[in-house]
Amino acid sequence: MRIVTGVGALLILGAWPLGGQQPVVPPKPPQFPPRPPSARVWRSQTTGKEYLVWIENERLRAEWTNLPPEFAQEGAFIRTECRRVGTQWIGTSHSYLPFPCETSEKGKKVTKWCRLATRIEFSRVEADRMTGRAEGFLRFDCDRCRIIESVMKDFEWTPKELSPLPAKR
Repeated sequence: MRIVTGVGALLILGAWPLGGQQPVVPPKPPQFPPRPPSARVWRSQTTGKEYLVWIENERLRAEWTNLPPEFAQEGAFIRTECRRVGTQWIGTSHSYLPFPCETSEKGKKVTKWCRLATRIEFSRVEADRMTGRAEGFLRFDCDRCRIIESVMKDFEWTPKELSPLPAKR
């Protein structure tokens, strides 16, 4: 079993309180309904990723739009769907992304493409700012494409037209 560890391995994808079961990963990407004209591009001030976001029929949906070309060629995606629960939006981010993993062969690095389902919650959704928490990982099993140990991490999104690129960390 190859395990990726460390806070550097943190992915900002999705969130519910820790301790529950991991969301089920579907065999194929979730299909979204057509995007309404009200969809708007938001930039994560945490990661620099841009998401097309819309709210329709009590569901908040977001789809990663500024994928690197080499990711897009492989079919990479992050698609998020949340339902309103009180004042929050709680749901799941489904993704198909590459993970650098070490093999047992003298620390050789390989890339494994994995489908994951992670938890996400938006605590504030306003016209100029969205904030929440997303599930990332501290330890990841590359052989099984499975999160072993996760952590919740705060995030902030702002409309692309109002947001500078985040500072490099």
